[in-house]
Amino acid sequence: MKRFLFLSNPNLKSVFYKAILFGFLFSFQIITGQNYRNAKAYITDFGRNELFVKESLMEYSTAIIDASPDDRIQTTLERIYKKLEDVNENLTKNDKGVYGDTDLRDAFIKLNNKTITLLKNKSLKLNDYQAQCNLDYSEIFKNFAYKESEIAKYYSEILKYESAKKDFGLKYKINIRNFNKRNVFEYNAYQNLIFYKLNILDDKLVQLFKYKKVEDVLECVNFISNVTMESLTKTDLFKDDFTDTSLNDANVELINFFIKQNETLVPLYQNYILVHEDFQKIKAKFFEAGDTIKVEDYNNEVKRYNKIKNEFFDALQENQIIKSELLKRWYVTNSLFLKNNIEFENLYEKFSNLD
Repeated sequence: MKRFLFLSNPNLKSVFYKAILFGFLFSFQIITGQNYRNAKAYITDFGRNELFVKESLMEYSTAIIDASPDDRIQTTLERIYKKLEDVNENLTKNDKGVYGDTDLRDAFIKLNNKTITLLKNKSLKLNDYQAQCNLDYSEIFKNFAYKESEIAKYYSEILKYESAKKDFGLKYKINIRNFNKRNVFEYNAYQNLIFYKLNILDDKLVQLFKYKKVEDVLECVNFISNVTMESLTKTDLFKDDFTDTSLNDANVELINFFIKQNETLVPLYQNYILVHEDFQKIKAKFFEAGDTIKVEDYNNEVKRYNKIKNEFFDALQENQIIKSELLKRWYVTNSLFLKNNIEFENLYEKFSNLD
């Protein structure tokens, strides 16, 4: 089973969750109805709302990455739903905007609703390996496409919100800071999706090795090959998105591992199955009454079969050990990437370049 590692130090975890809790409490303190004297005062408060949503996404990401039990993740989600819905309700009732202009508030509420929808439909849940690898390929790829589509749609909404911020700033002559490229959550989501796709298909492949059907194994290997090529293209596109390339590099290493795995294991597996089928025929004949196969010849066939069988299973075992270590490194890299690239300092103070 693939497990995520994140913030394994208990003291660090405690500090992290306290920081999130403080952010929640602080955010609720500032979402109150008032008439702002100018746009700058409004913007200063509004940045805190963004911090709250960012922390909500991080809390959910942490629950997933930390391999929390499903019931705990669901509890976390329900708590986040409630808090985000309360934010929207408070903003709708109490945020009067600037001189009655609620464009920025409305854009934020719209994005917040998208965030709630994304969490509720579990588009970013990327740890259901066992359930997915047991599905038919049509369902597996349908799930891949759905998750990728939902991620793309959500982050396009973020860019629309960023555009609304920029327009609001231009209207009131305030330089509001905004971005127009991939943010860390989007980047991480796409990188995790690459990992998710490869590992679901790999889990399916390992299961298929048990059933001694070469055609099924080759079909799965073909799908893995297609996804590795697609993934290499994507990692090449991602390589310049962040100065920190550690997660992208980890995915490239993983992709190359799966390419090599196909090249080394599959021929050994095909040879093993071929010899297995031949040996079953020889074995059946040997135990037939009156069969002329000599005991010595039969024993040589047993040795030959065991040699080729062991070659495959020894290679498979070694491959699985190397893979396990590679996945552990990937999980650590993924968690460190989030930890190092998501800023938890006072985001609202950087919301705009105020005089």
